[in-house]
Amino acid sequence: MNKYFKVVCLSMLLFSSCSDFLDKSPRDILSDDTVWGSPEAIEAFMGKMYDRMPVEDFNFQVIDEAGFTSQLTDESIRGYIWGSINNPIIPDGGFPWWGYDAVREVNSFLEKIETAPISDNQKSLYEAEARFIRAFYYFSMVKRYGGIPLLTKAQEYTSGNTEDLQVPRNTEKEVWDFIRTETDAVASMLPEAWDASNRFRATKYAVLALKSRAMLYAASIATYSTVQLDGLIGISQADKDFYWEESKKASEEIINSGKFALYEVYDDKVENFQYLFLDETLHSEAIFVKAFTAPDKGHAYDFYNAPQTFKIDYGCVTNPVVELLEAFDYKDGASGELRVNDANGNPIEFSDPTDLFKDKDPRLTASIMVPFSTWMDGNIEVRKGIIDNGKLITASNLTDTYGTGENQITIIGKDGILDMGDPTKTGLYVKKFMCPTEIKDYGKSEVNWMVFRYAEILLNYAEACMELGKNTDKALTAINQIRKRAGVAELKSLTLEQVRKERRVELAFENHRWWDLRRWRISDQILNNATFHALNPYLVWEEGKSPSEMKYIFKIEPAPKEPKTFLPKLYYEKIATSQIQTNPLIIQNPGY
Repeated sequence: MNKYFKVVCLSMLLFSSCSDFLDKSPRDILSDDTVWGSPEAIEAFMGKMYDRMPVEDFNFQVIDEAGFTSQLTDESIRGYIWGSINNPIIPDGGFPWWGYDAVREVNSFLEKIETAPISDNQKSLYEAEARFIRAFYYFSMVKRYGGIPLLTKAQEYTSGNTEDLQVPRNTEKEVWDFIRTETDAVASMLPEAWDASNRFRATKYAVLALKSRAMLYAASIATYSTVQLDGLIGISQADKDFYWEESKKASEEIINSGKFALYEVYDDKVENFQYLFLDETLHSEAIFVKAFTAPDKGHAYDFYNAPQTFKIDYGCVTNPVVELLEAFDYKDGASGELRVNDANGNPIEFSDPTDLFKDKDPRLTASIMVPFSTWMDGNIEVRKGIIDNGKLITASNLTDTYGTGENQITIIGKDGILDMGDPTKTGLYVKKFMCPTEIKDYGKSEVNWMVFRYAEILLNYAEACMELGKNTDKALTAINQIRKRAGVAELKSLTLEQVRKERRVELAFENHRWWDLRRWRISDQILNNATFHALNPYLVWEEGKSPSEMKYIFKIEPAPKEPKTFLPKLYYEKIATSQIQTNPLIIQNPGY
């Protein structure tokens, strides 16, 4: 396998900006007084600030190349045998983002825009956008570190004077409250929608969506964490209902606006959920979107995740696990445990192995490529081995065969399963976001990333209602809207655990699960010496028959990976030693 070491320049595609300015660093632009006489340059700089938003999209890779967050959770395991992500203990580094250079750029922008030769209305819009971006920056840091220094003015260095630049951490509560007050302030300053040429800019509802998510996180911290370091980390339980209520109110405003609806374009439920993420229009569910276009501003998600026989070089990296498969209910609402055995505990023999999934929640086969499902102009052939009269025949490569003549077949499927090498280790591949019509090379994927979508808002709303113990009937309605769209039986009543489960399946592979487990403070339970499972199909050999006429059984078996372990200290990430060395007022988080 060749390793790529490319840097792909990504942009929000917000503006058709002058490339001269986009090629400069923003700090160089700010130091050049001539920029503030050019509306085009100001707009280009605004585009740069959007571009730096750590929205954790397709390019959010952690620890290793192609190390997506799902690989550190109970959603999937990493297919490759190389890389530190396979260590049994998640490294101390976590997912760091210390964004004070980005914050400084926003603060400088806010100070200098006041003198720009543009209308007061345009200044107000720019101010609101910049403050939204800054609030997002702070959200990305506080969820990692807890309390951090809260800077709203650009610091200026004068020769020999560093002490004025050294500021202590604010409390975690103060940072969450800053995000709350900023989103409250700027929501009314932004339009409800932009015209087509500005459609990827933040709207009033993008700001409310940030508040909905951020206050949900703050409420979770207040409910499930403890206060340490005099409030630098943690929020008092006395504040939990306030934050749940604030999240609920922001979600309600989006819901009651009538501006958004769940995506329902295709009659087929699998196709509808699949194309929810492939549809590049700003459809009814999209609240705030990061746009991609190849070749200059594409991404490599397809390249890294393509199945074995559909890949160019990499591929196969994200392998969903059985634990996620079984989180998806059956369409009739029955619990989702896979029915691989009969009532007597004997393996069920399937003439068509895809029958194992035919009654499952349609979101399952829209999100995950299951064994023998169709893909592009072929199918996903995964086979762990062959069983002949009770004898297990397996192999360590894709080329060893069994049988003779016309009945000869490879022991392992063309797309795996192999314990070593690239092919899937679990019998499964990720499907959500993947282009179904063509194989994509590195940097050529163009699927957009929905930073905020309406289904998340419904889930946020339901969770806040259940935590508050109020409006639980409306919470049930919100969850049932999602289940009805999915094609799953609606619930008659609702528990908090069901809301969390619905969140898990609806938002799978969208980089929510890592943070959800953390904010609920259950990562050290779910990921405590946790071994996950593969779905291994075996061909049942029948002498004299063509392999195409033979049946399959499935076995749920441990995936060949080291157990995952999440240490409690990882609920807050390590502040880089370099930051403490340059600012001795910064206190390190516990455990580091």
